[in-house]
Amino acid sequence: MEFTLNVNPDTQAIAFIDQIMENYTNLYNLPYKREIRFVVHELVINAVEAMGKINIPTQKEIQIHVTQSNEEIKITVTDEAKGIDEKDWDKVLQFDLDKLDYADRGRGLFFVKNMVDHIWFENISETKFLVGISKKFHL
Repeated sequence: MEFTLNVNPDTQAIAFIDQIMENYTNLYNLPYKREIRFVVHELVINAVEAMGKINIPTQKEIQIHVTQSNEEIKITVTDEAKGIDEKDWDKVLQFDLDKLDYADRGRGLFFVKNMVDHIWFENISETKFLVGISKKFHL
């Protein structure tokens, strides 16, 4: 199974992707349904927020690509914002509970990292950034 969705960077896209992933994980009875939906939700929110911080001259899109085999699922989310500087990649995957300030944001990638087998980042261009995850199905 493989599919790609291109969505506008807005809150409706978050709700749309949430519903698609719920239907998809239920229809195919995937293990780790809740974790997969949470991970995709967090990655899409990050992409929407990143694109909301930049001045976009034309409407750009967020792309969600899902590839599933019997052994694992791979998901990438690509946005058209600047992304995370390579020097900060390790830092964004950490979260210090001693410095918890109960802010609304800033913990998502830490939780994602702990729910998947592998997470990676790729600066595709100066304005295109990809976050990918893979999760093995341990049936």
